[in-house]
Amino acid sequence: MPEPTSYRPGALCWTELHAPDAGAAERFYAAVLGWGYVYTGPEFDHYRYATSRRQMVAGIAPTEEAKGSWIVFFAAREVDVLAERVKAAGGEVDHGPADVGVLGRNLLAVDPCGAHVGFWQPRAHLGAGLFDEPSALCWAELAVRDTAEADRFYADVLGLRVAAHAAAGDARYAAFRLADGEAVAGRTVLGPERKDAEPFWMPYFGVTDARRATDVSVDYGATVLYSGVNAEGRGVAVVSDPWEAVFAVLEVPSGH
Repeated sequence: MPEPTSYRPGALCWTELHAPDAGAAERFYAAVLGWGYVYTGPEFDHYRYATSRRQMVAGIAPTEEAKGSWIVFFAAREVDVLAERVKAAGGEVDHGPADVGVLGRNLLAVDPCGAHVGFWQPRAHLGAGLFDEPSALCWAELAVRDTAEADRFYADVLGLRVAAHAAAGDARYAAFRLADGEAVAGRTVLGPERKDAEPFWMPYFGVTDARRATDVSVDYGATVLYSGVNAEGRGVAVVSDPWEAVFAVLEVPSGH
């Protein structure tokens, strides 16, 4: 798809990895997704921007936590307004709203189900410079037990509505949609077989060959949690990286 020039409020626009070993994470994702990197200094806590085709596609932030984690961001006109909506809807503000230099303003929150989620108000940095392309963010998925609570929260905060998503091939799977029906993210159910898993958002990255991506990830110490095809016949896999941060890869055509 064309390089995005803006993101509509409520649309998925960015993702970042919180990495216990940022240097090793760079090497892992460079091998799996072909990323290059742009580095910031101590004023931005040594944040890394992952790049593809000279566009920033994701972030890597060092963390002191023992395990890694991914967080996804949705575009917002005013994160200060969203902070009040988050609290009114039963969520918690974890960080912000805060300026990120001249790049924009962010807000990190925890929804009522316990999933961490971010919101981004763009200035100089609109979000991902590529979308729905190989090596770039192409989708995100919320896994929760209380789907009704999750649906209510994201409706109240972002104005998203929920409807079926046939591409998933699973009757329990639904999509969060903007007012005009555009699907921006998925929502699935954490079943009893995953009783120890906490609700979470998972980013999907486009690849040209899901099998190859999973093979490389295993070579670099990851664990493949699922591998198959979706209802559209596109290869898809869910991977836990060497620091237990979970992400997915989905086959997308290049330059579509």
